[in-house]
Amino acid sequence: MTLLAISLAGCKTDSSDPSLLPSDISLTNSIYYHIDLNDKKGDSFKVTGYFEDLSEANSIYQFAAVVPGTYRISDIGRFVQNFRAFDVRGNEIEAVQVSTNQWKISNPTDLNSITYEVLDIWDTPVSENALYKMGATSLEADHALINFFAILGYPEGMKDRQQFVSISKPKSWYSGTSLELLKPKIYRADSYDELVDSPLLTGLLSQSVIEVDDAQVGIYVYSVRNSIDADDIQSGLQSIIQDASAFLDGLPVDRYSFIFHFEDQLAGALEHSLSSVYVFRDRTISDSYLSLIKSTAAHEFFHIVTPLNIHSEVIADFNFAEATPSAHLWLYEGVTEWASDIMQYRNSSMELSDLLSEVSSKYSVYDRYDKEITLEEISLTSYTPEGNEQFINIYNRGALVAYMLDLHLLDLSNGSYGLRELVLELIEQYGPDRSFDDQQFFDVVVDMTYPEVETFINDYIRGSRELNINEYFNKIGIEHSNETNTFHLLETPSESQSDLMRVWSTNLETN
Repeated sequence: MTLLAISLAGCKTDSSDPSLLPSDISLTNSIYYHIDLNDKKGDSFKVTGYFEDLSEANSIYQFAAVVPGTYRISDIGRFVQNFRAFDVRGNEIEAVQVSTNQWKISNPTDLNSITYEVLDIWDTPVSENALYKMGATSLEADHALINFFAILGYPEGMKDRQQFVSISKPKSWYSGTSLELLKPKIYRADSYDELVDSPLLTGLLSQSVIEVDDAQVGIYVYSVRNSIDADDIQSGLQSIIQDASAFLDGLPVDRYSFIFHFEDQLAGALEHSLSSVYVFRDRTISDSYLSLIKSTAAHEFFHIVTPLNIHSEVIADFNFAEATPSAHLWLYEGVTEWASDIMQYRNSSMELSDLLSEVSSKYSVYDRYDKEITLEEISLTSYTPEGNEQFINIYNRGALVAYMLDLHLLDLSNGSYGLRELVLELIEQYGPDRSFDDQQFFDVVVDMTYPEVETFINDYIRGSRELNINEYFNKIGIEHSNETNTFHLLETPSESQSDLMRVWSTNLETN
């Protein structure tokens, strides 16, 4: 659909402010943005961007149609207003919105700057494809939540350029992010992908810092009624970080940011490579509420493994313009959910009864969903309405399959190799800078483990064989009844069951 042309080419108008671009910032192979949070008129973020050396190949300015980690259509262009383009003399260049998320610059070789506004997504109702709160934006008198993919776009073909972002905000506001602070008020990222993988919360915040191994972990909290501050949740977060460190033989990151927004909604959380965003209700901390926060954070924090250290090319070079699904949500979400529980159990932060209660809860949810659709199909159709209806089962069925795979590997290896060890080997083989082939990854997993794992994958990930978790938990002397969805320990387990149970309950030596 072609929409209205916005500008009058060649007419001298009010251009972007050249003083917003610092004199010591070079635009050679770089892009510079300024975001004004002081001007809240229209409940929108005011953005100015500066460029140089664009060609005809860069004529499309792209806003995100989809964003990492949400597995649904975002269409950020819906929230963009008053998009205008200017040359170095301040003359306006014609810019035409040619689709929901794209503006075409008529003379990109002359482009020097753009200006536009992006509506506060939290306060902007939409009729379809509503965004998750933790993956959107909020702009209020005392704070702003910024997911950069919901505010900034990029000229087509220039995602790999270095990104600079400055933010003007009230002097009393404090900011939390994992972005590199180049100098006061100016952040830097190596690319658009890195920039938008780094959310920022700013405002009247409380903050705390945890140091585990050699990693510095920041906790940043906005609480609308000041019911919760960073110190209230620090101990719970420190516990799960220590659990992850024990599970992974040390943290594979040197920094991380927990970003919490406590107001009037329980929306959930969204992972990033070096941070995570949480949107929870603002209320006094209780043991049960801290347990919910801790459980959610355990899952999101483990995403330092997937996708940061283990990811396919679909994730590494994310297609913001068009939905491009990966086949491996069983890994990104299912294995992550398994790890978030088992790492706590193995580090004595969770009792066996609580772990089995989590497994039982996941089985109950799995039992309510369509058992004919496979985990691979859920992954590949996640951006469609049909696939999205089944998507939540990734966290349940996917986690149950991970439990089964762990026990299958331990049984095949006589207790010397489980899913944790496979994850550690995958980290070593790939890491942040090397991606795997999405279509070949199942073969990689089989080659790294046992031939029998191919049958397991074909049955439970690529196929729709109904899960019989009793078959696998029985290997460690635990019986599960599918009919009643209950677990009990065998009174007299065999020697092999007892031996495997001891191994399953610990982190194996990896050196």
